[in-house]
Amino acid sequence: MEMAMQEWLLPQEPEIDKKTGRIIPEKPGIIVDVQSTINNVMQAQANQSVALVRNSIPSKYRSEDLEKLSTIGSYSTSIYGTQQRSSNIALAATALDNTVVWPDQVFSFNEIVGPRTPERGYLPAPVILMGANNYDYGGGVCQVSSTVYNAALAAELEIIERHPHSKPVHYVPANRDAAVAYGGYDLRIRNHTGSPIIIKSHVSEGRVWVSILGEEKEA
Repeated sequence: MEMAMQEWLLPQEPEIDKKTGRIIPEKPGIIVDVQSTINNVMQAQANQSVALVRNSIPSKYRSEDLEKLSTIGSYSTSIYGTQQRSSNIALAATALDNTVVWPDQVFSFNEIVGPRTPERGYLPAPVILMGANNYDYGGGVCQVSSTVYNAALAAELEIIERHPHSKPVHYVPANRDAAVAYGGYDLRIRNHTGSPIIIKSHVSEGRVWVSILGEEKEA
């Protein structure tokens, strides 16, 4: 109960609705001014009710901090292969879309996209396992992570973790891929820009598109 109350009192930073892309405004937190409340109690008359003295805690960021961002890096790759593979790519891109990464926060592809299981709509499709072609649920998701990786390079973000495939892939140039496996290989990127960034991703015209929105550096 104490933890739930504490969380309720904390300020809420602005968010982005994952489905609509709409910015949800920040909300100030509330902290009880214990000393002022005690002083009021001590000065109150007998049987007089005393209200808690509450102070507002502003959020660290405001909606305007997200609204002013523009594209600082982008990349797209051509989708090929089976319909199942294309479906997996679209699922992962949708899960990734409208992700906010705060300053000094580390983005984790696996954390945001989640497990690639049939219960979550993922289908069996070609994957690379230990240098051999195989089939597994979520095949094709590595194309999304590789597209994110290249967009992050274009945005000059700090790459914390990235793994190459055990054999070449055809959707990005050599050494520009990023293999992922839930519970294993991950793509992790630190936002060291000093301002929030937003990762946008979608599938259209037979391609997966990733854009990273941030605060443009002064020339």
